[in-house]
Amino acid sequence: MTNSSWTEILRCPKCRRTGHAELFEIAPFRNRILKVSEDFEIRTDERGSDFQCRSCKLPALP
Repeated sequence: MTNSSWTEILRCPKCRRTGHAELFEIAPFRNRILKVSEDFEIRTDERGSDFQCRSCKLPALP
């Protein structure tokens, strides 16, 4: 099995800030977040983790 890494582009639907997150696959369907832009933060709920705008608190769009 080969581990892979990638970058996801993030965008806030309200304020239009943009950023990116660097992720790394540690197992099938299990990822580790290596880095996220300062304008965004990680949000965690019962469905898992995702990204949100730090100032607007809205989920980031891809």
